Amino acid sequence: MAKVFNVISNAANKAVDYTLIKPLNKLSTAPGMGYVRKEYCNKNMGFINGIAITSIVLKDGLGCYMYVKQSLNNEKIPEDKRKFVAALDLANGGLMIAMQILMHMTISNKLMQSKMFNGLFGKYFNRSVTKGYHAILKNQDKYKAMTGKEFSDAMDVIHDKAVEAFSNITSLVAATIIGKRVIVPYIATPLADKTKAWMCRNDKPAEINSETKNTYCCEKHDHKKAGCDNQKTNQTIAKISEQFKQLRTPQQ
Repeated sequence: MAKVFNVISNAANKAVDYTLIKPLNKLSTAPGMGYVRKEYCNKNMGFINGIAITSIVLKDGLGCYMYVKQSLNNEKIPEDKRKFVAALDLANGGLMIAMQILMHMTISNKLMQSKMFNGLFGKYFNRSVTKGYHAILKNQDKYKAMTGKEFSDAMDVIHDKAVEAFSNITSLVAATIIGKRVIVPYIATPLADKTKAWMCRNDKPAEINSETKNTYCCEKHDHKKAGCDNQKTNQTIAKISEQFKQLRTPQQ
């Protein structure tokens, strides 16, 4: 039993070493990582938030490529419909990437963040309210000696941290939920036809699959409908004429 445990433990250690530790070591020495570490150490939340959005965008870009490739080579989809499905995947992926970048650039703007935060939480940091906070704190023995300037400085720090946290949350929510899940679905489907036309700009006319071909013929259907209506009209006229003859017979 101990030998089996040792074998499993060695295999797990090697797997972690080759799949996690070594790739991370190479990534840590990659060009530009020194700047990334510096910004993380300085707690630059704007930079950290940007890195988070970038990772999401890269993930969606890779997923878009894989979806498009899978749709183009999926034998379960009729050949004449594959490019439309791939075009829908491409339009959806491209719009998701563009919308997430756009939402991040607008929502994370300092002016926008300031207006949003002040509109939602500004009343909790106005002068009259902070005076009430200070009065409550001075009732506690621990904070009796706190001056008005010390309290004001502490409230400024709290305000800055709250704005920072609000900026991070709203940027991620706007990019990953509002932009990706609310706005994109309304645009992607109408745009899929144009994307398909762009993808097929150099293609020869494809043979339409008999199973998915639209066999409904408007002209034929309208002709049949007109013929049916004429036949019904003739039958109605014949019935009226027959009834009229029957009414006239007794008088003769």
